[in-house]
Amino acid sequence: MEKPFFSIIIPAYNRADIIMRTIDSVLNQIFKNFEIIVVDDGSKDNTAEVIKSIPDSRVKYIYQNNAERSVARNNGAKNALGEFLLFLDSDDSYEPNHLEGLFNFIQTLENKDVLIVCNCRYHVIDSKGEHFETPIHPKIIDGQDLEFVLFNPVTPTRVCLNKTIFNDFQFDPKIVIVEDQVLWISVATKYKVVQFLPYSVNYTLHEENSVNLKKNPYIVRMKGLKRMFFHPDYQFVQHRVTKKQRDFILAECYFNIAKCHKLVGEKLAAAKALFQSFIVMPSYRNKERLYMLLK
Repeated sequence: MEKPFFSIIIPAYNRADIIMRTIDSVLNQIFKNFEIIVVDDGSKDNTAEVIKSIPDSRVKYIYQNNAERSVARNNGAKNALGEFLLFLDSDDSYEPNHLEGLFNFIQTLENKDVLIVCNCRYHVIDSKGEHFETPIHPKIIDGQDLEFVLFNPVTPTRVCLNKTIFNDFQFDPKIVIVEDQVLWISVATKYKVVQFLPYSVNYTLHEENSVNLKKNPYIVRMKGLKRMFFHPDYQFVQHRVTKKQRDFILAECYFNIAKCHKLVGEKLAAAKALFQSFIVMPSYRNKERLYMLLK
């Protein structure tokens, strides 16, 4: 068999009811030189049965005891044969031209060994099945790769990177929710970041999303950000991020924690989060913070 150019890694936990749509979006690609690695993160439903029933040798199944997405993605990358890795979430999908566009784009790059490719424009599919396009992220300014991934979170489905990068950086199993952004920031301290702009990725909104605001995902996000900004394991990042940049990101996260508390009627918790936001960065969004307190 021809060595795959792309390895598409799909972590899955109890996704038997929806994962076929995701896999079909890959199998229906115009570009055919790929492998799909589904890493079953200890599912209790019939995810294994669904995957093993697919009559295509490019689809591979790996089972692991439940250990969360970071371990699953790292496990998939470790077993990947492709030159470039893509991390497709089990509820998202690709447009048929996604891999073809990425392949052609990669051929135009002078340096193919040290890069991360961000798909920075994408569709969102809401609970009614309706599509709409997201706003366009700003273009990366030369020399500001790190700044781009610091302030423009990029979901795993929108990323393609050379497998050699995984010799230096992997997803951090100690971080949840923001593990993807922490990896991209880590990568950007050493490798170049480039943009691939076509609308060819679909992100699905539903109640089980890890970023469901009713579940206040920003509390867990804050734990991951603090690990990146203060733990010795990430000194290589801390040396590249200014105090002003760090404080802005933390103040914003506390502000979003407050918004989520407010959304479910937890006014006291919202006030505490706003106060923490003020302590971190007194100049951050004061009008909005005051309005939220008074409303």
